[in-house]
Amino acid sequence: MAVHRPRRSSLLRKQLPGINGLVTFEAAARHLSFTLAANELCVSQAAVSRQVKRLEEQLGCAVFRRTQRRIELTKDGHKLFQAVTMGLGHIASVSSDIRRTQSTGQITIASTLGFSSFWLMPRIRAFHQQYPDVKVHVIASDNAQELRSDKVDLALTCGNNQLQGNQTHYLFSEQAYPVCSPEYLSNRQTPLQAADLLQHRLLHLDEQLWDNIGWDAIDWPAWLDHFDVPGMDLDDDTAKIPAGFTFNNYPLLIQAVLDGEGIALGFEHSTGDLVAQGKLIRLTDKVWDTGRGYYLAIKSNLVHHPDVQALSQWLLNSF
Repeated sequence: MAVHRPRRSSLLRKQLPGINGLVTFEAAARHLSFTLAANELCVSQAAVSRQVKRLEEQLGCAVFRRTQRRIELTKDGHKLFQAVTMGLGHIASVSSDIRRTQSTGQITIASTLGFSSFWLMPRIRAFHQQYPDVKVHVIASDNAQELRSDKVDLALTCGNNQLQGNQTHYLFSEQAYPVCSPEYLSNRQTPLQAADLLQHRLLHLDEQLWDNIGWDAIDWPAWLDHFDVPGMDLDDDTAKIPAGFTFNNYPLLIQAVLDGEGIALGFEHSTGDLVAQGKLIRLTDKVWDTGRGYYLAIKSNLVHHPDVQALSQWLLNSF
Protein backbone atom coordinates (compact mmCIF):
# COMPACT_ATOMS: atom_id res chain seq x y z
CA MET A 1 0.00 0.00 0.00
CA ALA A 2 1.46 3.32 -1.04
CA VAL A 3 2.34 5.75 1.69
CA HIS A 4 1.22 9.30 1.07
CA ARG A 5 4.01 11.81 1.67
CA PRO A 6 3.05 15.44 2.19
CA ARG A 7 4.42 17.76 -0.43
CA ARG A 8 7.19 20.08 0.66
CA SER A 9 4.95 23.10 0.06
CA SER A 10 2.34 21.63 2.42
CA LEU A 11 4.99 21.12 5.10
CA LEU A 12 6.21 24.67 4.69
CA ARG A 13 2.72 26.08 5.08
CA LYS A 14 2.30 24.17 8.32
CA GLN A 15 5.73 25.04 9.72
CA LEU A 16 6.04 28.67 8.68
CA PRO A 17 4.29 31.48 10.58
CA GLY A 18 2.25 33.94 8.54
CA ILE A 19 4.27 36.31 6.36
CA ASN A 20 2.47 39.37 7.75
CA GLY A 21 3.46 38.37 11.24
CA LEU A 22 7.10 37.92 10.21
CA VAL A 23 7.23 41.30 8.48
CA THR A 24 5.65 42.98 11.50
CA PHE A 25 8.01 41.16 13.88
CA GLU A 26 11.06 42.22 11.83
CA ALA A 27 10.08 45.89 12.02
CA ALA A 28 9.29 45.73 15.74
CA ALA A 29 12.52 43.86 16.50
CA ARG A 30 14.61 46.26 14.43
CA HIS A 31 13.17 49.31 16.18
CA LEU A 32 12.55 47.60 19.54
CA SER A 33 9.33 49.57 19.48
CA PHE A 34 5.77 48.68 18.51
CA THR A 35 5.05 52.37 17.94
CA LEU A 36 7.91 52.90 15.46
CA ALA A 37 7.06 49.62 13.71
CA ALA A 38 3.46 50.76 13.36
CA ASN A 39 4.56 54.09 11.87
CA GLU A 40 6.83 52.32 9.37
CA LEU A 41 4.15 49.83 8.33
CA CYS A 42 1.36 52.45 8.31
CA VAL A 43 -0.82 50.48 10.73
CA SER A 44 -1.94 51.05 14.30
CA GLN A 45 0.09 50.04 17.33
CA ALA A 46 -2.74 47.70 18.28
CA ALA A 47 -2.40 45.94 14.90
CA VAL A 48 1.31 45.39 15.54
CA SER A 49 0.54 43.98 18.99
CA ARG A 50 -2.04 41.58 17.52
CA GLN A 51 0.36 40.34 14.81
CA VAL A 52 3.12 39.76 17.36
CA LYS A 53 0.75 37.96 19.73
CA ARG A 54 -0.48 35.72 16.90
CA LEU A 55 3.14 34.97 15.92
CA GLU A 56 4.01 34.01 19.50
CA GLU A 57 0.98 31.72 19.62
CA GLN A 58 2.07 30.04 16.39
CA LEU A 59 5.60 29.55 17.71
CA GLY A 60 4.55 28.56 21.20
CA CYS A 61 7.01 30.95 22.83
CA ALA A 62 7.55 34.64 23.57
CA VAL A 63 9.72 36.62 21.16
CA PHE A 64 9.63 39.86 23.14
CA ARG A 65 10.14 40.59 26.80
CA ARG A 66 7.88 43.47 27.74
CA THR A 67 8.79 46.01 30.41
CA GLN A 68 7.02 49.18 31.44
CA ARG A 69 9.01 51.44 29.12
CA ARG A 70 10.34 49.23 26.34
CA ILE A 71 10.48 45.81 24.75
CA GLU A 72 13.45 43.47 24.45
CA LEU A 73 14.06 40.40 22.34
CA THR A 74 14.07 37.08 24.14
CA LYS A 75 16.66 34.43 23.29
CA ASP A 76 14.20 32.82 20.86
CA GLY A 77 13.36 36.28 19.54
CA HIS A 78 17.02 36.93 18.71
CA LYS A 79 17.22 33.64 16.79
CA LEU A 80 14.06 34.42 14.85
CA PHE A 81 15.18 37.99 14.10
CA GLN A 82 18.45 36.78 12.56
CA ALA A 83 16.62 34.24 10.40
CA VAL A 84 13.87 36.64 9.34
CA THR A 85 16.34 39.42 8.52
CA MET A 86 18.37 37.10 6.32
CA GLY A 87 15.34 35.53 4.65
CA LEU A 88 13.36 38.70 3.99
CA GLY A 89 16.51 40.52 2.91
CA HIS A 90 17.26 37.83 0.33
CA ILE A 91 13.68 37.82 -0.92
CA ALA A 92 13.73 41.61 -1.23
CA SER A 93 17.03 41.53 -3.14
CA VAL A 94 15.85 38.85 -5.56
CA SER A 95 12.52 40.61 -6.09
CA SER A 96 14.33 43.88 -6.79
CA ASP A 97 16.58 42.20 -9.38
CA ILE A 98 13.61 40.60 -11.11
CA ARG A 99 11.57 43.82 -11.12
CA ARG A 100 14.53 45.82 -12.42
CA THR A 101 15.16 43.41 -15.29
CA GLN A 102 11.48 43.23 -16.18
CA SER A 103 10.82 46.96 -15.88
CA THR A 104 13.85 48.15 -17.84
CA GLY A 105 13.61 45.41 -20.43
CA GLN A 106 17.39 45.21 -20.57
CA ILE A 107 20.18 43.16 -19.05
CA THR A 108 23.36 44.67 -17.69
CA ILE A 109 26.83 43.27 -18.31
CA ALA A 110 30.02 44.65 -16.77
CA SER A 111 33.72 44.20 -17.45
CA THR A 112 36.92 46.21 -17.22
CA LEU A 113 37.61 49.16 -19.52
CA GLY A 114 40.24 47.19 -21.40
CA PHE A 115 38.21 44.02 -21.87
CA SER A 116 35.09 45.98 -22.80
CA SER A 117 36.96 48.09 -25.36
CA PHE A 118 39.06 45.43 -27.08
CA TRP A 119 37.09 42.20 -26.72
CA LEU A 120 33.44 42.83 -25.91
CA MET A 121 32.60 45.82 -28.11
CA PRO A 122 34.02 44.40 -31.37
CA ARG A 123 31.83 41.31 -30.82
CA ILE A 124 28.62 42.65 -29.29
CA ARG A 125 27.29 43.58 -32.74
CA ALA A 126 27.23 39.88 -33.64
CA PHE A 127 25.08 39.20 -30.58
CA HIS A 128 22.70 42.01 -31.53
CA GLN A 129 22.35 40.60 -35.03
CA GLN A 130 21.47 37.20 -33.58
CA TYR A 131 19.20 38.57 -30.84
CA PRO A 132 17.89 41.95 -32.10
CA ASP A 133 15.17 42.19 -29.43
CA VAL A 134 17.50 41.79 -26.43
CA LYS A 135 18.53 45.12 -24.92
CA VAL A 136 22.00 45.14 -23.37
CA HIS A 137 23.44 47.76 -21.02
CA VAL A 138 27.25 47.65 -21.00
CA ILE A 139 29.15 48.93 -17.96
CA ALA A 140 32.90 49.39 -18.42
CA SER A 141 34.71 50.04 -15.17
CA ASP A 142 38.02 49.44 -13.42
CA ASN A 143 36.36 49.61 -10.02
CA ALA A 144 35.78 46.31 -8.23
CA GLN A 145 32.61 47.52 -6.50
CA GLU A 146 30.99 48.53 -9.78
CA LEU A 147 31.88 45.21 -11.40
CA ARG A 148 30.18 43.38 -8.52
CA SER A 149 27.28 45.81 -8.08
CA ASP A 150 23.77 44.52 -7.44
CA LYS A 151 22.77 46.35 -10.64
CA VAL A 152 24.98 44.04 -12.74
CA ASP A 153 23.32 40.90 -14.14
CA LEU A 154 26.43 39.42 -15.76
CA ALA A 155 30.09 40.25 -15.24
CA LEU A 156 33.32 39.28 -16.98
CA THR A 157 35.78 39.38 -14.13
CA CYS A 158 39.20 38.18 -13.09
CA GLY A 159 39.01 35.69 -10.24
CA ASN A 160 35.90 34.29 -8.59
CA ASN A 161 36.30 35.87 -5.18
CA GLN A 162 33.42 37.89 -3.70
CA LEU A 163 30.98 36.44 -6.21
CA GLN A 164 28.54 34.91 -3.76
CA GLY A 165 25.06 34.80 -5.20
CA ASN A 166 26.42 34.26 -8.71
CA GLN A 167 26.75 31.26 -10.97
CA THR A 168 30.33 31.31 -12.29
CA HIS A 169 31.86 29.85 -15.46
CA TYR A 170 35.62 29.65 -16.05
CA LEU A 171 36.61 31.29 -19.35
CA PHE A 172 40.39 31.43 -19.73
CA SER A 173 43.74 32.03 -18.05
CA GLU A 174 45.29 35.43 -18.75
CA GLN A 175 48.46 35.49 -20.87
CA ALA A 176 50.77 38.52 -20.99
CA TYR A 177 53.40 39.40 -23.58
CA PRO A 178 55.15 42.56 -24.87
CA VAL A 179 53.57 44.43 -27.79
CA CYS A 180 54.43 47.48 -29.86
CA SER A 181 53.34 49.06 -33.13
CA PRO A 182 55.08 48.57 -36.49
CA GLU A 183 55.82 52.31 -36.40
CA TYR A 184 57.78 51.99 -33.16
CA LEU A 185 60.08 49.36 -34.71
CA SER A 186 60.55 51.28 -37.96
CA ASN A 187 63.79 52.89 -36.71
CA ARG A 188 64.69 50.62 -33.80
CA GLN A 189 66.22 47.19 -33.37
CA THR A 190 63.69 44.49 -32.55
CA PRO A 191 64.10 43.10 -29.01
CA LEU A 192 64.51 39.33 -29.24
CA GLN A 193 65.12 38.45 -25.59
CA ALA A 194 63.29 39.58 -22.48
CA ALA A 195 66.39 41.44 -21.26
CA ASP A 196 66.53 43.40 -24.54
CA LEU A 197 63.33 45.19 -23.49
CA LEU A 198 65.31 47.15 -20.90
CA GLN A 199 66.87 49.10 -23.78
CA HIS A 200 63.47 50.33 -24.94
CA ARG A 201 60.78 52.76 -23.84
CA LEU A 202 58.34 50.81 -21.66
CA LEU A 203 54.81 52.06 -21.03
CA HIS A 204 53.09 51.43 -17.71
CA LEU A 205 49.72 51.17 -15.97
CA ASP A 206 49.18 53.18 -12.81
CA GLU A 207 49.56 51.03 -9.68
CA GLN A 208 46.33 52.53 -8.37
CA LEU A 209 44.45 50.80 -11.19
CA TRP A 210 45.34 47.38 -9.82
CA ASP A 211 44.35 48.46 -6.31
CA ASN A 212 40.98 49.79 -7.50
CA ILE A 213 40.18 46.65 -9.41
CA GLY A 214 41.33 44.41 -6.57
CA TRP A 215 43.83 42.32 -8.55
CA ASP A 216 47.52 41.65 -8.07
CA ALA A 217 49.50 43.66 -10.60
CA ILE A 218 50.60 42.14 -13.90
CA ASP A 219 53.16 44.83 -14.68
CA TRP A 220 56.68 45.15 -16.05
CA PRO A 221 58.45 44.35 -12.75
CA ALA A 222 56.37 41.18 -12.33
CA TRP A 223 56.72 40.13 -15.98
CA LEU A 224 60.49 40.69 -16.14
CA ASP A 225 60.99 38.98 -12.79
CA HIS A 226 58.96 35.98 -14.03
CA PHE A 227 61.45 35.50 -16.87
CA ASP A 228 64.46 35.96 -14.55
CA VAL A 229 65.76 39.10 -16.22
CA PRO A 230 68.92 40.09 -14.28
CA GLY A 231 68.37 42.92 -11.82
CA MET A 232 64.59 42.54 -11.83
CA ASP A 233 64.14 40.73 -8.52
CA LEU A 234 60.90 42.12 -7.06
CA ASP A 235 62.41 41.95 -3.58
CA ASP A 236 65.30 44.18 -4.66
CA ASP A 237 64.53 47.87 -4.18
CA THR A 238 67.38 48.79 -6.54
CA ALA A 239 65.72 47.11 -9.54
CA LYS A 240 65.46 49.66 -12.35
CA ILE A 241 62.71 49.71 -14.98
CA PRO A 242 63.11 52.05 -17.96
CA ALA A 243 61.02 55.20 -17.51
CA GLY A 244 58.05 55.79 -19.78
CA PHE A 245 54.53 57.14 -19.80
CA THR A 246 52.12 55.85 -17.14
CA PHE A 247 48.36 55.60 -17.77
CA ASN A 248 45.41 55.11 -15.47
CA ASN A 249 43.48 52.78 -17.78
CA TYR A 250 44.28 50.10 -20.34
CA PRO A 251 42.62 51.63 -23.45
CA LEU A 252 44.79 54.76 -23.08
CA LEU A 253 47.88 52.61 -22.68
CA ILE A 254 47.15 50.61 -25.82
CA GLN A 255 46.32 53.77 -27.78
CA ALA A 256 49.78 55.08 -26.89
CA VAL A 257 51.28 51.82 -28.12
CA LEU A 258 49.34 52.09 -31.40
CA ASP A 259 50.67 55.64 -31.76
CA GLY A 260 54.24 54.34 -31.54
CA GLU A 261 55.03 55.72 -28.08
CA GLY A 262 56.62 52.54 -26.73
CA ILE A 263 56.18 48.94 -25.61
CA ALA A 264 53.47 47.71 -23.24
CA LEU A 265 52.27 44.41 -21.88
CA GLY A 266 49.52 42.98 -24.02
CA PHE A 267 46.88 40.65 -22.62
CA GLU A 268 45.83 37.96 -25.09
CA HIS A 269 42.08 38.48 -24.84
CA SER A 270 42.41 42.26 -25.07
CA THR A 271 45.17 42.75 -27.65
CA GLY A 272 45.00 39.44 -29.52
CA ASP A 273 42.72 40.88 -32.21
CA LEU A 274 45.05 43.86 -32.76
CA VAL A 275 47.99 41.48 -33.18
CA ALA A 276 46.02 39.34 -35.64
CA GLN A 277 45.14 42.49 -37.63
CA GLY A 278 48.81 43.54 -37.81
CA LYS A 279 48.22 46.72 -35.82
CA LEU A 280 50.40 45.42 -32.99
CA ILE A 281 53.46 43.18 -32.99
CA ARG A 282 54.29 40.58 -30.37
CA LEU A 283 57.88 40.92 -29.17
CA THR A 284 60.19 38.09 -28.03
CA ASP A 285 58.96 34.53 -27.64
CA LYS A 286 58.12 35.04 -23.98
CA VAL A 287 54.49 34.62 -22.96
CA TRP A 288 53.57 34.60 -19.29
CA ASP A 289 50.61 32.35 -18.61
CA THR A 290 49.70 33.98 -15.33
CA GLY A 291 47.28 31.29 -14.21
CA ARG A 292 44.87 34.09 -13.38
CA GLY A 293 41.42 32.89 -14.36
CA TYR A 294 38.71 34.99 -15.93
CA TYR A 295 35.11 34.09 -15.18
CA LEU A 296 31.62 34.83 -16.39
CA ALA A 297 29.50 35.56 -13.32
CA ILE A 298 25.70 35.43 -13.64
CA LYS A 299 23.27 36.45 -10.93
CA SER A 300 21.93 33.15 -9.59
CA ASN A 301 18.33 34.35 -9.53
CA LEU A 302 18.51 35.35 -13.21
CA VAL A 303 20.15 32.27 -14.75
CA HIS A 304 16.80 31.11 -16.18
CA HIS A 305 15.78 34.52 -17.53
CA PRO A 306 15.52 34.05 -21.34
CA ASP A 307 17.53 37.16 -22.26
CA VAL A 308 20.21 36.40 -19.66
CA GLN A 309 20.43 32.85 -20.95
CA ALA A 310 20.83 34.11 -24.52
CA LEU A 311 23.67 36.50 -23.66
CA SER A 312 25.46 34.15 -21.28
CA GLN A 313 25.39 31.24 -23.74
CA TRP A 314 26.60 33.49 -26.54
CA LEU A 315 29.48 34.65 -24.36
CA LEU A 316 30.44 31.10 -23.37
CA ASN A 317 30.41 30.03 -27.02
CA SER A 318 32.72 32.94 -27.91
CA PHE A 319 35.71 31.59 -25.99
